[in-house]
Amino acid sequence: MKDSIRPLMQPSLSGLPRGPHGLARELVTGSQRQRLLYAMTVVVAEKGYIATTVAHVTARAGVSRKTFYEMFADKEECFIAAADTGRELMVKRLEASFVRSSAQSLSRVATLRASIRAYLGFIAEEPEFATAFFLETAAAGGRAREHQEACRSWFAQSMRAWRARIPGHDRIPEEAYMAAADATHEAVCRRLRQGRIGEVPALEDAVLHICLALLGVARPDPPAPEG
Repeated sequence: MKDSIRPLMQPSLSGLPRGPHGLARELVTGSQRQRLLYAMTVVVAEKGYIATTVAHVTARAGVSRKTFYEMFADKEECFIAAADTGRELMVKRLEASFVRSSAQSLSRVATLRASIRAYLGFIAEEPEFATAFFLETAAAGGRAREHQEACRSWFAQSMRAWRARIPGHDRIPEEAYMAAADATHEAVCRRLRQGRIGEVPALEDAVLHICLALLGVARPDPPAPEG
C-alpha cells in the first residue's frame, strides 16, 4: 500500500487523550464510532463473522461495552454500519480513479481496463476490508447481503454508463450488466478464499474479457507484427 493512503476505514483520530481534554462531544463520539467500525472490520477479517464477539470488537477499539451498545443494537448492526461505510469510501476512491482515467483520452477499452485495474488494485491494497466484506457477508445474514448487493449494483451501473458512451452500441439485456458484476465478484472471492489476495490484480485480463464478452463489445485486434 502506498504510504500516502491510510487503510480504508482506519480512524482519523486513533485515540483520545486521557483525563480532561476539552474535546467536543461530537468529536469524541465520532472517534469512538470510527474505532468500532474499524475494529469490526479487522476482527472479522481475522476471526470470521461468526467467531467475532462484541467483546473482541470493543477490546480492539479501546471502547467500553456500554459505549458500543449506545451506538449499536448488536454485532450485526455494527457490521452492517461498517460494511456500508466501507462501501461508500470505496466508491468515492474508485470514482476519483475512474475520473482520472477518463480524462486521459484513452480508447474505450483502455478506459475500461484502467477502471478494472483500479478496482482490483484497491482490493489488493485493502486486505482487511476485502476479507471482511467480500467473504464474511454471507455469514452475517440477509441485511448485510443487501449492502453487498448494492456494491455489485454500483459496479453494474458503472459498466452500463461505460457502454452507453460507445457510438452505435446495440441494446443488451439489463441482466448482462449485473452478470458482469457477479462474475467479477466471484473471480475476486475465489482468490480471497485461496489466501491469494496479492494476486487479485493479476485478474485484470480475465475481468476485462468477462466484461467485454457479457456486454457484447468486440475486443480490438492486437496490432499486426511489423515486417
